[in-house]
Amino acid sequence: MSDEVYEKLAATLDKIPNGFPAVPDRSHIRLLQWIFEPTEAELASQMRLTGETIEDLGARLERDPDELKELLETMAHKGQIRAWNSSTGRRYALIPFAVGIYEEQLGRMDEEFAKLYEDYYNAAKGVGNMFKTEPPIFKVIPVNRAVTTDLEIHPYEKAEALIENARSWGVRECICKKQKNLIDEPCSYPTSVCIMFAPKRENAYDNDELTRVVSKEEALKILKDSEEAGLVHCSMNVQTGQYYICNCCTCCCGVLRGLTQHDQPYAFVKSDFLIEVDNDLCTGCGTCVDRCQFAALDVPEDLCIVTTDRCVGCGVCAITCPEGALQLVARPDRGDKVPPEKLMDWMTEKAMARGVDPSELL
Repeated sequence: MSDEVYEKLAATLDKIPNGFPAVPDRSHIRLLQWIFEPTEAELASQMRLTGETIEDLGARLERDPDELKELLETMAHKGQIRAWNSSTGRRYALIPFAVGIYEEQLGRMDEEFAKLYEDYYNAAKGVGNMFKTEPPIFKVIPVNRAVTTDLEIHPYEKAEALIENARSWGVRECICKKQKNLIDEPCSYPTSVCIMFAPKRENAYDNDELTRVVSKEEALKILKDSEEAGLVHCSMNVQTGQYYICNCCTCCCGVLRGLTQHDQPYAFVKSDFLIEVDNDLCTGCGTCVDRCQFAALDVPEDLCIVTTDRCVGCGVCAITCPEGALQLVARPDRGDKVPPEKLMDWMTEKAMARGVDPSELL
């Protein structure tokens, strides 16, 4: 087959609210060619986001279900689609390129794929239309112990509580850090820091080859160790339904790089807080400057000053200040805009902002 099946798949993926923009150097096609065999790409381009049983999919596509089964299971194993068991039988669904197909290549990723992705990422300037419209896909979660004690923290900004209230926990190697390492741009931060949690299911990760099962206590320790290392907590930009917390750096993270490297305004949402300095306590030691990944802090004359429009409200600077001179306070516009309630609401808002109609994929 020619590139036609890959063009069709790329177009299908770009109809998903997350987006998958075509780029002039055609690196998007080369990326899909690495992930999908032609027969896999052809089938994926005809699948739906909501999921179908093999009988329903076969009937709609006029294909033999027995013929489809092996192919679908192979595609699910390769992280190209989602497969799960439901009360009506096993179901198969199309997933976005990111967050979705790309992250599921963690186990398969090699140097060739890492270079292909970097080419595409730079050509699309941080995955293009995903970062050019609201709502952003990620939201920064503050280090809760850095928030001044008289402020209420919304449930979706309580990282510890999201983990505490789950029923299963796991951790993955960060695919962003792995990708950068494979192109000889290694990261000095810890790498196994992507925390997965299932709010309603026990033993959710027992059969997940990419996820190491951990206890709740170990998940909480990874969260705290990530804070101490200076990594930024990020999760889904929704109020309910979160199932992961990424611990990110601006040198590797595809989302944070969208802002710091490509100046994309809607790469992610800052937290509801920003850092404040107590001038009576600050000694100008500069520890916080070294911790900040966004160049929001400086010590020009013995006191730390904050460039507020650079501060993302992560709080990693505050927890290692030797004098306790830093804390997170509410942004002046806190409450003006809240995240979408759940993922489907996010997808609806994103589709409208991008001007795409994903209805045929539902």
